[in-house]
Amino acid sequence: MNNLYIMKTAQTLARTQIYLTQEQQTRLGQTCKRTSTTKSELIRRAIDQFLDQQGQANPKDKAQRLQSIAGLWAQRDDMADPVAYVQQLRAPRF
Repeated sequence: MNNLYIMKTAQTLARTQIYLTQEQQTRLGQTCKRTSTTKSELIRRAIDQFLDQQGQANPKDKAQRLQSIAGLWAQRDDMADPVAYVQQLRAPRF
């Protein structure tokens, strides 16, 4: 049955495996029954919807975000020496 479904689709599909919580699995199964759709199809639709909302990555936007955080901790007195600060944070673990 699965092979028949895959053969009838116009798209080239790549098999993948994911882990879902029990709640996600239950809700997905309920939606499949309600909509007469396979789990795979619902997951593909959800991924498409998520990716469409993300928009295109723009290197200029990334550069602007990085510029906006430059000097974010400049006013912190406890970080005059970053190496000492990190060592102090890690000291209780070692």
